Amino acid sequence: MTGKTTSSPAFTRRAFVSDIMTWQYEKPDRFALHLAHDREFIPWMAARGINAFSYIRHERDSRLKIDELLPLLNEHGIASEYGGHVLPLLLPRDRFAANPEFFPVGAAGQRNPRGNLCVANDAAIALVRDGALRYMRENPECSLLHVWGADVRDGAWCRCGDCAPLSPQRQYMAVVNAIAAALAEGSAAATPVVYLAYHDTLDPVPELDPRPTVSFEWAPRERCYSHAIDDPACTVNPRYFDSLKRYIDLFDGRGHVFEYYADAILFGGLGFATPAIIARDLRAYRALGITSVSCLTFGAFSVLAYPVNLEAFARATQSPDFDPDATLADVAAQRHPRCAPAMTAAYRAIARASSLILEGGGEVMRPSLNSPAPSARIRELRAARDILDDARAAADMVLDDARDDLTPAERAIWQYGREVVQGIADYIEAAGLAGDERRRAGEAAVGRIGDAITHVRGIDLALKGTWGAYDLESVRDIWLSALRRRFGDLQR
Repeated sequence: MTGKTTSSPAFTRRAFVSDIMTWQYEKPDRFALHLAHDREFIPWMAARGINAFSYIRHERDSRLKIDELLPLLNEHGIASEYGGHVLPLLLPRDRFAANPEFFPVGAAGQRNPRGNLCVANDAAIALVRDGALRYMRENPECSLLHVWGADVRDGAWCRCGDCAPLSPQRQYMAVVNAIAAALAEGSAAATPVVYLAYHDTLDPVPELDPRPTVSFEWAPRERCYSHAIDDPACTVNPRYFDSLKRYIDLFDGRGHVFEYYADAILFGGLGFATPAIIARDLRAYRALGITSVSCLTFGAFSVLAYPVNLEAFARATQSPDFDPDATLADVAAQRHPRCAPAMTAAYRAIARASSLILEGGGEVMRPSLNSPAPSARIRELRAARDILDDARAAADMVLDDARDDLTPAERAIWQYGREVVQGIADYIEAAGLAGDERRRAGEAAVGRIGDAITHVRGIDLALKGTWGAYDLESVRDIWLSALRRRFGDLQR
């Protein structure tokens, strides 16, 4: 879902984005559950000035938008945005047998139906362009068209003889510019098209030459969320911040920022609170002239696990000068009026733990095994584990007084996080061992991470939503397999 506003000095486009895998629209009961959440969430967005809603479509999906929500969006004056990772859909994969030349050459030197397309093939470009035009004809309410490539790193773009000299950025821009040129000739001439700066295209190249109706969407997913984006003391973020500034120059300021303050996959489903980072980030973005920013969410699960971040984000888009610590207290009072002081202390503990866990960037479930100081990282994680114990203890003190389902649900998220963080610390420590001891310790660490999900399984379905109930289970299997594979000798 994407939310935006159009007033100054507040941000002109503010987006809440709900990842499509959470919709579960092929199963009526699950789809109804997600709709019930969003029918509450959309008024919350509107009350905070959010003015757009984007449904991000993925290659695996069969729907472009959620028609059932359009009346509510219109009622609240919230615009709709469509698209997402749609390049693999705009060039149908079933064309591969008849027209392999439309498809990219991979690292092995063979054309394959995965990834994006061969941009040297005019017919392939025409298919993608015409598919985008059809989107706009069938959905004229679309206020911003997101045409993103396949959601992978390193390998989605073509390596044939004609395409290989072109960087992924230039290949991608050729597609986006072709769509923008075609739209300019029709009824959707004023509709901007988004070029996604993400993964292979995160860093700009000077030869991009975007058309005037093309804007960039800068998505720094692997940045560090323990430091603000403009913090020069961070070892990760300066590179990202520099890429943003270069994109602003290349696009004459036409840009959006896509943030991940409530990304349940990036954060491994752990509950985090980073209001001070959010406040400073949005001050930095506004100082660069960015007036459009979004935040990825995963339906009800993000509201459960990242309530402080969502509220901080909404406030920061109105004025980045808000008080982050007051936001912690305000969210506690809103969600837990009977026991606000104790839950404020819990949220403050979560903020302290977040700073330790998120140090260095990247996905929580992909811990680095090549840290120059693994013992220091292990100490940080174990300190965060102890702080999460403090948050859990604060919730324990008020469970009887709270008399609601939300307090035990948040406690369960924090207990899940405590055990995952302990497992990750053990995993890094096991990597420094040898032989059977290494294997046994590594397997025990992965087992601890996997078993932690029992705490999420006990949470009320309406509170954890479809992502917490179903998608977390499947993503968990991917995480565990990757942890074993990265360790080397834990294969099953």
